[in-house]
This record gives sequence, C-alpha cells and structure tokens, in this order.
Amino acid sequence: MLTVSNRDSTLKEPITSLINSSFNVSWENNSSYQMTFTAYADNSAGFTLLIPENIITWHDQQFAIKQMIPNYSAGYNTIGITATHIYLDVRKIFKHDKKAGTLTYSVNDVLAFYLDKNTFGYTYEVKGNFSKQQITDLGGNNVFDGLSQIISTWPDAIIYPDNKKILIYSKQSFSKNLGNRLGYGYNTDNMSLTYDSTSLVNQLTVVSATKDNNSVWFQPHIVKDDDSIAKYGVWDGGDFSDERFHDVQAADEAAKEKFIVEPSISVSLDYLDSDEPVPGEIRRLEILDTGFVTNVMVVAYSYYPLDDTQKTSLTLNSNAKTVLDYQRSNRNALNQAKNLNKDLAISVKNTSDKINVITTDGIWYDYRGGGHVI
Repeated sequence: MLTVSNRDSTLKEPITSLINSSFNVSWENNSSYQMTFTAYADNSAGFTLLIPENIITWHDQQFAIKQMIPNYSAGYNTIGITATHIYLDVRKIFKHDKKAGTLTYSVNDVLAFYLDKNTFGYTYEVKGNFSKQQITDLGGNNVFDGLSQIISTWPDAIIYPDNKKILIYSKQSFSKNLGNRLGYGYNTDNMSLTYDSTSLVNQLTVVSATKDNNSVWFQPHIVKDDDSIAKYGVWDGGDFSDERFHDVQAADEAAKEKFIVEPSISVSLDYLDSDEPVPGEIRRLEILDTGFVTNVMVVAYSYYPLDDTQKTSLTLNSNAKTVLDYQRSNRNALNQAKNLNKDLAISVKNTSDKINVITTDGIWYDYRGGGHVI
C-alpha cells in the first residue's frame, strides 16, 4: 500500500482513496524517476496529506510530491499527483565553491566535492571501475548539476538511488542477467527499433599536453577506426587532449575509448507480462520473423503495478553487439530476398518458351520459341 507522510515524518497515513488504474511508476536511466496517480476525496487523513513536498512511500522508496492538481467534475472531487524520487531533491543543495582550471577527478572525487558534509542526509557510493577524467571549473552550481557533470564526463555511468543514497554504477556493475527473454509474438505484440548514427565518432586528433617549458611530449596526430570508417565514412570528433598522458601510445588508447564506432539501436515495446520491470536487467530479445536475436538492457520503463490490464512499456539499450546482430539479421533477410528473386528469374526463364497473351480483340496467341504462331 502507498503511504503519505509530512516532511518530518511526524504524520504517516495510508492512501486509501487511490484510483488503482491511474497509478503509474516510470523510470528512465539518468533522466527521470517518478510516480503519477489520481485519488478521490474520501475524508481520510491520507487524502488531506496529498500536498506538495509531502512524501509518498512505495516499495520502501520515497517520492516527494511536486504537483497536485485538484479537479471538480460531476459532483466528484479528485486530485492528480506527480511525485519524483527523493534523490532528485539534491538540486536544493548548492555548491558555491568552485575549483578553477582543468583538473583530474575520479567519480568519487566529484561526489565528495558536492556531497561531503551536506546537511540534508544524502550519502553516496561508487560501484564499478571508472578511469580518472579531466573537468574544467568544477562547482558553482547545485548537486544535480554535479551529477549531470558525472554523466557527461563518464558516459557509461548510471545513477540509481536508494532513497537518499546516491549510487553511481558502471554499466557492467549495474547490468544483471536473470535468464528472461523478450520475444515478438511471445510476450510483446508491439515493438519498434530506432537505428541512429548521429553520435558516431571514428576519428580523433590526439594533441599532447604542454610541458613546463612550453614544449610538447609528442606531435598532434590522427587516430581512427578503419573498420568503422569503411562502413560509415569518416566521423571526426575533433581534438583529444589529456594532461595525464605523456606517452603517445597511452594517449592514443585513451582517445580510442572515446570512439563510437557503430550506430545505436533503441528498442521500445509493450510488455505483455505483469512482472515488475527490473532496471538494468539484461534480456534476450528475439524477433524470429527476421532472425534478430540479441541481448539488451532495460534502460527505461513505465508500468501500472495495480492494474494488470494496462501494458508495461520498456525501452532497451543497444551496444555494438546489438547493432552487429541487427546488421546480421538484415543481411540474412537480404540474402533470402536475393535467393527468392534468383529462383523467380529461373522460373520465368523456364516458362519463356510458352507465353499466352490475350489481345484487345479477344484472340489468344500462343508464342513458342522461334516465333511460331498458332
């Protein structure tokens, strides 16, 4: 059952007036985490507590009410509620200090800078391995902006909270394979794939850091991914420079980690089963009609936990292997089409010695090889 409490938790009541079919929980990786629902006036204490900034608890997670929309119609009094996960309230914490210049940080360094000694009860933990990266002029903004800085600096980082504990996962540590599958015609009847090449980067110019005497460790040069360029052409990501690297080979390897050599595929579908979506779950995706079989990760969902009649929506991520699997299924379909066309051409050739044609005057002509007319 959902409960609602005031900010200091001195009052806590069940929400007995909830309209079950309206209750929706949605999450999107590094973007949003919220619930929405409608409740009707039932003179309960829980209904009176549904006001902005009070806290709703669901599955031991806290959500702060951000919108309350009263509605009066046909003699009924209802309110629409939107509540966001409590971790998103970190935007109220402002870090006035600023670390000027371009400095090297770990993910933990950034979190410590923004959250150490905060008075709002927020804690943090890093799960997985991240290399150190450079950030320019860290600070002078709120903690939510600091989390956004982490996402932009470490694109594989995933923020998933446990109430006021902010957990930063590497993609590898966040993903989990529970042995489940998604199949078109099995547990989804509506699926779409978005194939997107707008983020491709397969070439960079590596620029050396400057020594104290204004000389350089190595000369600027280009690194590239030949396989990606052969398939998609050159997509130049500009310059890459990192003061940590004085060795040209180490700098080149770090630059190559920034490459995005394959287009992305995003899969959206309606899920027909009623189990609760698991963020980060790896599932086997099958479109048997086309031979597309691959593994994908749940990166967003929207579901109605109290109404089995409403379909769950899932969004699944892509990776290089997903794209390769999709390309392989396309090649297989193309080869099948070529074989069908080849068989059709052979069939036409075998029957070309006898073609029946009806003219406008209704007379049939039977053309046989050599121009013989009957």
